[in-house]
Amino acid sequence: MTVLIVGGGIGGLAAAVALRRASINTRVFERAEEIREVGAGVTIWSNAIMALESLGLGKQVRSLGSKMLRINVLSAKGMPMSSIDVEAISRDCGAPSLALHRADLQRMLLDALDTDQVHTAKECVGVTQDRNGVSLRFADGAEVAGEIAIGADGVRSVVRSSLFGSRKLRSARYYCYRGMAATPKVTQHEVVSMLLPGIQLGVFPEVRPGEAYWFLCRNKPSDTTWADAEYDHMAFLRSVSRELPADLGAMIVGTRPEGILVDEVLDRPPDKHWGHGRVSLIGDAAHPMAPTFGQGACMAIEDAVVLADSLRRAIKPDSGLRDYENRRRPRAAAITRLSWHYGNIFQWEQRALVMWRTLFAASPFGPWNLRRILRKALRFHPPELVWQENEYADSR
Repeated sequence: MTVLIVGGGIGGLAAAVALRRASINTRVFERAEEIREVGAGVTIWSNAIMALESLGLGKQVRSLGSKMLRINVLSAKGMPMSSIDVEAISRDCGAPSLALHRADLQRMLLDALDTDQVHTAKECVGVTQDRNGVSLRFADGAEVAGEIAIGADGVRSVVRSSLFGSRKLRSARYYCYRGMAATPKVTQHEVVSMLLPGIQLGVFPEVRPGEAYWFLCRNKPSDTTWADAEYDHMAFLRSVSRELPADLGAMIVGTRPEGILVDEVLDRPPDKHWGHGRVSLIGDAAHPMAPTFGQGACMAIEDAVVLADSLRRAIKPDSGLRDYENRRRPRAAAITRLSWHYGNIFQWEQRALVMWRTLFAASPFGPWNLRRILRKALRFHPPELVWQENEYADSR
């Protein structure tokens, strides 16, 4: 059996590693000219660490980034409101939670594959299938055949469109700035979270030595000028920085403008159908979600492990794909709904709602509720995958 994977991001590479571990042949096709360093930070929580450990990559991923031991929630004036013991929750869930650079995670996954498994400059433009197999068509006119195709090509998935046609994504009505900057004067391993009217900020120190990862979500203004090429994003960030504690404000305005990513937050309401026949989807192609709890990459890694387990057990390729989808849909749907719901709450800007949110966050119920959500999201028991070679085995 040969599985063709469209997309060389975290989900696609994780799927290739998982399938290789289950002794299933894979080929990955990425539209970029090369797999290079892109993006900013990413949070890999206990659930994804458990999945990576099942792939024999536990030791490697633990060497990247920084452990998240605590989340400190600050008021709009920068005063401590509550604190969440992430270390205790992660321990209960079986693995640490890490903040690292997306490119470092991608490189780790790429290094776990053979060089001839990943093909770059291959933009997929369509997928066809029949009872005997699948075929991918590329922009350069080439075609490749295999037994199964997996779409790991993101929120605007070509593979998904080939299956179900074009379907509109849901806008969360806010967008997200992300960047890497010199580490501010915050305690290592402690995440900072702040909620302002219509704005949420998160800071993850020491994602790389001397560098922090930060994100800032802002509600869409009434007009659409923010999406124009001429819109001055740095002017907006400078205005917000004046409302933040000095160290955090200086960190944001000190970030290189060319290194700041700006994306509209989009998701898709949970869907009953991820695939058809010999084709299926993983990660954002299957279940794009708001970044509220940092679970997008984690869900893709979970998908990869369950996909490999379902295919290695299956008698027929299509039955293996349907088994994978049935196993993954309920959990992905639950995390998608949680991320959407709380993402909207964190973006409240009406005075009365902001006051209620602040009082709730400062009360004992706020930390209790966040701990409850994290325990639900971080608990994952990956299947054991069969592997014939032991040089990838993780010596924990």
